[in-house]
Amino acid sequence: MSVITPQGDEARADDADEDGCGPRPGNFGEEQGLPDAPLSRGRRAARFLTQRKVIAWGIFGLALIIYSIFLGIPYATDDLLIWITAALFCACMSDLSRWRQGLIRDWLPLYAVLAVYSLLRGYAGHLLFSAHWSPQLRFDEWIALGIAPTVRLQRAFFNPANLHVWDYAAWFTYMSHFFTSFIIAAVLWVRDHDRFRRFVPLFVGLTFAGYITYVFYPAMPPWMVSANAFMEPSARIIPIIWNHVGIHGAAAVFEGNSTFDNDVAAVPSLHTAYPLLICLFFWGKAKPWLRVVLATYVVAMAATLVYTGEHFVFDIVLGWGYAIVTFIVGSKILDWWSARHHSKVSGPKRSPAPLTPPLESPEPVGSP
Repeated sequence: MSVITPQGDEARADDADEDGCGPRPGNFGEEQGLPDAPLSRGRRAARFLTQRKVIAWGIFGLALIIYSIFLGIPYATDDLLIWITAALFCACMSDLSRWRQGLIRDWLPLYAVLAVYSLLRGYAGHLLFSAHWSPQLRFDEWIALGIAPTVRLQRAFFNPANLHVWDYAAWFTYMSHFFTSFIIAAVLWVRDHDRFRRFVPLFVGLTFAGYITYVFYPAMPPWMVSANAFMEPSARIIPIIWNHVGIHGAAAVFEGNSTFDNDVAAVPSLHTAYPLLICLFFWGKAKPWLRVVLATYVVAMAATLVYTGEHFVFDIVLGWGYAIVTFIVGSKILDWWSARHHSKVSGPKRSPAPLTPPLESPEPVGSP
């Protein structure tokens, strides 16, 4: 019969822990599996969710590539919203109930608002008033010493028979207008829901402020003013680039072959209003490098719109004004609404009861 000494137990425990893996196989504690079973189950569940999310993103990326090759890059609002919904589904693979609730609570109202706006924007082309062009053109000619900046830039840098790198850069910058705001909203919804609930009302408010102006002040862009011989010759560059890359369906939208397109929705320029709104929204908490990116995007979009013949400088300046007013007024309204909601949730504050000194006990009769 062998005798197990305490020293032997200690030596065996030390030998078992030399590799840092705890008790070796055959140890009673591990055979029971009591402390390690919940941890291993949690690890397996986390690994499964990670694998599921990776597979979902892989399918999403492959589907987007195939769609872009055969049907073209999704640029229409309805197409973009479908793809964003699918991307949110991939991001929420670890909690699909959040995706379902968020889709109904946060995104369906936004989808409805944007669908109504798209329809109204197209019908705004049935003009109540004649399209304006003279104030914008005169302003641009005044700041550019007699010749509109669009004409000057295209004379210096644009040749339709020999497209340059800056032409494609301008095309990409212009097209980023159609998806940047939606991608920002999606990222905020996943990472910072409180800021998402501030960004979306500002975005929608700015959008409808622009629509109202389109109805009462329809305005021609530079390429249309030039086509009507009110200005020196200039080209509409964006459809030229689309045709050059072989996506003729997208070019048709910009050439007036779309029911829901409105060529006289130029004042204000929402193409420049959105980048400035994004810049103002993130500026306060942005790091220096991000501030450079935000400011660069604002300037690059403005230069792109003038160069491509899509907007006058007049439209751009007015668009900046709309963005500033929307951000300031909208932020105040949202702050007021948030404070009001918070006060309702927390209830009225009750003032503490006044402190009263304790009553003196009466002295017994006959006390000295």
